[in-house]
Amino acid sequence: MATLLRAVRGHRRIPRRIALSGVDDAHLAAAHATGARVLIRREHIAPRLDLAAAGVDWIASRSANTRQQLRRSARAYGAVRMERAMTVAVAWEYLDALATLHQRRWHARGKPGAFAQTFFARFHRELIARGLPRDEIDLLRISAEGAVIGYLYNFRHRGRVLAYQSGFNYAAARGAQKPGMTCHQMAIDWYAAQGVRAYDFLAGADRYKRSLANAQTRLHWLSLYPVLSDLWRG
Repeated sequence: MATLLRAVRGHRRIPRRIALSGVDDAHLAAAHATGARVLIRREHIAPRLDLAAAGVDWIASRSANTRQQLRRSARAYGAVRMERAMTVAVAWEYLDALATLHQRRWHARGKPGAFAQTFFARFHRELIARGLPRDEIDLLRISAEGAVIGYLYNFRHRGRVLAYQSGFNYAAARGAQKPGMTCHQMAIDWYAAQGVRAYDFLAGADRYKRSLANAQTRLHWLSLYPVLSDLWRG
């Protein structure tokens, strides 16, 4: 946070407000420590599965109800398959298909969805082109008997997986089929076998996320109003 304020001092125009989005408690404490006036605009819970604690047999640590839902969904889908996009071109195809499912779900709720702005998809296509070859990004397709269940768009960072975006085929789900839970189960199993320490669902307390998680982080969206005399000090 001190580095941020030093950078601000270097600008000709001092900002009246500094916005910080989705920061944890440590960053919130650091913001208060600067002496700036801090306004918390909103807060969200970010569930995560601590695989270092749960281990490869992480399902055994979930509630009886969650274990039953996972088993019933798996049986209802039959033979489930997960594929990772191995090339940028295939990853872009997965992203487009994910966006279609994602937008369908959000439009049904009367909301625009993350892909409403064309620049969003353009940005992520470029990000994938850079990050996929470095194994920093995974685009995953989960299907059963040739029918797509859903797509996951995840980031990798220092032994953690960040479940950034998803698109699930809710329209085709029948009976006990739970596309969100089944897709994440397949991904978590895969990552656990690789020794990943944590699977972070990021902000949003969806029911399936809370069911699969065993820990959580509170994230804060802040506005900082620096004291101008402090900015000029030093």
